Amino acid sequence: MLDATFIKRRIHKAMVFSFLGLSSFTIASPSFAASLNLSNWDKSGDVVAVPSQAMLTNAFANGSDDAANYNVSGNNPAYISSLETFLGLNPGALGIDATEGSAIKTTLNILAGDAISFDYFLLTYDTFSSDRAFVTISNSVIPLTGSDPFRYTFATSGIYKVGIGVTDVNDTSGSSILSLTNALVTNSNPQPVPEPLTTLASILAGSFGVMLKRKDIKKLNQISCKKM
Repeated sequence: MLDATFIKRRIHKAMVFSFLGLSSFTIASPSFAASLNLSNWDKSGDVVAVPSQAMLTNAFANGSDDAANYNVSGNNPAYISSLETFLGLNPGALGIDATEGSAIKTTLNILAGDAISFDYFLLTYDTFSSDRAFVTISNSVIPLTGSDPFRYTFATSGIYKVGIGVTDVNDTSGSSILSLTNALVTNSNPQPVPEPLTTLASILAGSFGVMLKRKDIKKLNQISCKKM
């Protein structure tokens, strides 16, 4: 009787050991953050960009729209119809009151849960009307106001067109400057994945547990036969 009880305990212990090994099979991978190289984005209008920063204005190259010349690239801003075409937007998407502006764009391969974020600052010298800054996600236009960090989380996986820009409103005088930094793509919903060492330990634990269980059941049967 004692032998049988001892064997049952060994079987239970082996099964627990096997279960503990398997229970650590799925461990959430850490969230990732990838910097976006802004210098690689396509440009329209008055834009200068390096990998970590971009500056966009709606200022003319000759400075005719301001007392000071705020143009940064030597290129004039694009007419609004050209800017909407550049961003893949329908006519009027940037507002029927928008007249000209500048933008950058890229295409991102996105997974569900990914988020694009960046810091920005909008400085305007237009005292007659309110110039606008914006983000485009495919065909949607999202206003940028003030200087709060921007963040947008994608609900579904896919390939998305992303644009960022600034426009003149109701006139072509008075300039605004949009500065961008710290552009990232992050994943806030990492999926559980097996870790190599943990997976190996799980397989060994499971095999060891099965081996012990078979061996001890065989011994238990031998004991039972002897008693008979």
